[in-house]
Amino acid sequence: MQYKIPSEIGSELKINRLFYLTDLLVVLILGGIGFTFRYVVHSSFVWYYAIFWTVLMVAWLIRPKTNPKLRMAKALFLAVTRDRVTYCAIDKKENEYSKDEELRGEDFT
Repeated sequence: MQYKIPSEIGSELKINRLFYLTDLLVVLILGGIGFTFRYVVHSSFVWYYAIFWTVLMVAWLIRPKTNPKLRMAKALFLAVTRDRVTYCAIDKKENEYSKDEELRGEDFT
C-alpha cells in the first residue's frame, strides 16, 4: 500500500470552488449561536438581529485582499494583538537621498 502525503498539512478542504469546510463550520456555529440567542431579543428587533448575524457571518468569512490566505476574523485578531513595541529598520541611505532631493528641489525619477 502506498499512501499519498499532502504537501501542506495545514491545507483546507474544499467543498466547492469558493466554499471550504471551515466556512461551513463557521456558518453552522454562528448560525447556532444566533438561533439560540434569538429568544433573548425583543420581538420588534428580530429582523435587525437576523441582519446583524448575517452580516457577522459574511464578515467572518471574507478573505482580505492584502492577505488572501487569512480570513478577516484572523486578520483583525492579529492586528489587535500585534506587538506595538516592535520597530522596523529604516534604510539610512535611502532616507538621506530623499532629504537631499527635497532640499535641492530636484526630482531624479
